[in-house]
Amino acid sequence: MKNLFAVILLFLSQQALAAMSLDKIIVYLDDSPNARDDIVVANPDKETLYLQTEIYRVDNPGLPDEKRVRVVDPKDFKLLVSPSKAVLAPGEQKRFRIMSLERKLAQEKVYRVTFKPVVGEIKADRTALKILVAYQALIFVQPQEGSYKLTVGKQGGKWVLKNSGNINVEIAEVQHCLSELDCRPLALKGRLYAGTSLSIEENIAGGSLVVLARGRGTERVQLPLL
Repeated sequence: MKNLFAVILLFLSQQALAAMSLDKIIVYLDDSPNARDDIVVANPDKETLYLQTEIYRVDNPGLPDEKRVRVVDPKDFKLLVSPSKAVLAPGEQKRFRIMSLERKLAQEKVYRVTFKPVVGEIKADRTALKILVAYQALIFVQPQEGSYKLTVGKQGGKWVLKNSGNINVEIAEVQHCLSELDCRPLALKGRLYAGTSLSIEENIAGGSLVVLARGRGTERVQLPLL
């Protein structure tokens, strides 16, 4: 999940890799004043790492019209990253502070923060290909009393698992159980944002679904198929 995309800049022939690592790629904040957390970026490479950040607001997360909008206008900044740029020497670590300005939310806000290497000097005896690998962190800003709510029901002739709450939940595992001793796994997993659903493709009837749900904590939820 960490390795989300690679930006390849043309130099030719010999390859040099600009490496880095993040201590976490998912951050949970709430809408209280001064809500903040840190992401530590490390440069294990032998070359200096020149790094910049980009903030994207995720509109309609998990829906067909989901859109990622880069935030560039200062008046639109509800999530701050400090510093926005940094230079990391070989072996150095840098702490990036993530702080939310969101208040009194009715529903979770979702952001993505890109940690993006930029081109420094390439020292080589011949022309080189330098691969810059960027990482994205997923930031959730949630109402202080926010919660997910899993329900199951029929929609278009299929069973669907829906999140009727106001924050997201990760569906790590789902089993269809006719009894405590008669369960089979279903091919259903993924992140359910508020107001979104997952279709169950298998033909099931009776019993209940037992869902392993992960948010800030982990729990098993049993949902009868009525």
